[in-house]
Amino acid sequence: MTGYDFDKTIYAGNCFADFYFYCLLRRPYIALLLPYQAIIGLLYLVRAIDRRRCKQLFHIYLGWLWKRESLITQFWQGHIKKIKAWYLAQKRDDDVIVSATPKFFLQPVCNQLGLRYLIATEMNPCNGVIRGDNCCGVNKVKMFQQTFGANTKLAAFYSDSRSDIPMMQLAERGYLVFGNRIVEYQK
Repeated sequence: MTGYDFDKTIYAGNCFADFYFYCLLRRPYIALLLPYQAIIGLLYLVRAIDRRRCKQLFHIYLGWLWKRESLITQFWQGHIKKIKAWYLAQKRDDDVIVSATPKFFLQPVCNQLGLRYLIATEMNPCNGVIRGDNCCGVNKVKMFQQTFGANTKLAAFYSDSRSDIPMMQLAERGYLVFGNRIVEYQK
């Protein structure tokens, strides 16, 4: 079993940010939330709120989306092409995606890719509220072990971020991804 972060690792960019801008174009009325979202961003930058709270408050726009499920399906139909070729060439059906991106949003693309295993942030798609931990940093290890057991090891873990070093240390080999360049992480 091999593990992968999603955004900027196997997907070229940040898919949930891409979805937000996709929604702004197709549901322009959510722009009414921009002043509120700017304040949330500012509060995060000055460290008045943490990442988890910022993520929840920013994504309140999800509750405003008319035909949200259809919008997500349409988004992935056009954006699945942003899955990197190097990943598609080595993809196996027992790969596990471990991502901070909401599970409800990644599940459709994982299904399209034929992937059985997805560990991601549990976010309510109606209001942006996160249930449990935000799936990032050491929480990824915790959530992986809750799903597969404390003794389960990965053959490898790929990520674009040093915040995923705990996942790389759980694996036999770790790889840092910079665009399409992959560098082995030395433990």
